[in-house]
Amino acid sequence: MDPAGRERLYHLLQTAAHRLKTRADRDSQGAAGVTAAQAAVMFVIQREGGTTQRQVAGQLKLNESAVTAMVGRLMEAGYVDRAPSATDGRAWTVSLTATGQAALETFRVNLDAMNAEITAALGGEAEVVRFAESLRALLAIAPARDG
Repeated sequence: MDPAGRERLYHLLQTAAHRLKTRADRDSQGAAGVTAAQAAVMFVIQREGGTTQRQVAGQLKLNESAVTAMVGRLMEAGYVDRAPSATDGRAWTVSLTATGQAALETFRVNLDAMNAEITAALGGEAEVVRFAESLRALLAIAPARDG
């Protein structure tokens, strides 16, 4: 039997990803008031200094409708503002509010703590680099679908 099958690597990867995401959501919702998925949207908006929902969806490889719904929830929470695009009459530009910026900084603290725990669990920085290379190789054999 192939070593990956014998070690049940696919199952282990799925289980680890699910547990880490669940923990990140639990920890960040309590402290920052946002889920990991919402924080990902907010990180893109922060990095771009205001962008369209379509651009956020493209960068995160999400459906535009999913981003629209998420932005709606973030607006209701006071984390994101939306205004008509200056360059496209059909588009909206989204930007972080001061409250959203503060929530994202709190999320970052939790994310940094989780990353430190992952580094320790993997045995240090050199192992993290090797593991990241392996994960990138896996991503290359299963590329994200476009759109």
